[in-house]
Amino acid sequence: MKNAGIIFKKEIKEIIKNKNIWVPILIITIIFSISLPLGFILGSTPILEDEDTLNFITKVFGQVDDPLRVLIGFILKQLLIFLLMLPAMVPSLIAPASIIMEKENNTLEPLLATPVKTSELLLGKSLTALVPTFIISTINFIILVIVVDISAYIKLGYMPLPTIEWVIVAFLLSPILSFIITMASVIVSSKSTDIRSAQGIGAVIILPIYLIIGLQLAGFFLLNITYLLIGCAVLLLICPFVLRLAVRVFDRENILTRWKMKA
Repeated sequence: MKNAGIIFKKEIKEIIKNKNIWVPILIITIIFSISLPLGFILGSTPILEDEDTLNFITKVFGQVDDPLRVLIGFILKQLLIFLLMLPAMVPSLIAPASIIMEKENNTLEPLLATPVKTSELLLGKSLTALVPTFIISTINFIILVIVVDISAYIKLGYMPLPTIEWVIVAFLLSPILSFIITMASVIVSSKSTDIRSAQGIGAVIILPIYLIIGLQLAGFFLLNITYLLIGCAVLLLICPFVLRLAVRVFDRENILTRWKMKA
């Protein structure tokens, strides 16, 4: 596995220099980890003046003594899903760049000519996506918790985070999701020579996240520990199948031949 580490160290330097990856990540962090929680929590009082909001709270939670506290708790349910935005997007940005940039920089053939095993090559490129994703997601989690706690303390006088649900999403569900998307990105990138089309998988993955938020806003259900653990279990069962498919598709000789034909 030493060769995988060498590949990771080499490619992570290139990824760090790629502004096309980091600018979207920075924008998402500012919007979803800072602006949205500040706006939602600090601006929650005027929202309660809307009769539709009060009717919605009654419909979902029944009669409550403190509508403001319940509303902020509901807002946190939505922010909980936003925690999955970066784990869903970052691998789909980095993994295709790591693979397809080899073709654009004409470094694929020398790399494949080395005695590096296909498993080591795939592991090195996967780590290039997974490690930054975990670091960025953790930082994003910390920022979001701090912003929410400060805003809630100003508004309600207490700090609601972190909860077990948030810990499950940040340190269990997010890494599993990142792994699946990394493998899916490897599969798509192995079949594509266009980095934009390969990175488009992130947009597809994000759609279910928006769907969950929409269902919660519609009052159909609210995420809880049980739902999250079921989701983790289902995705964990998918991981071995996605890994096998990625290893099978990531055929270095076929990739090299295909890219030479399209060059």
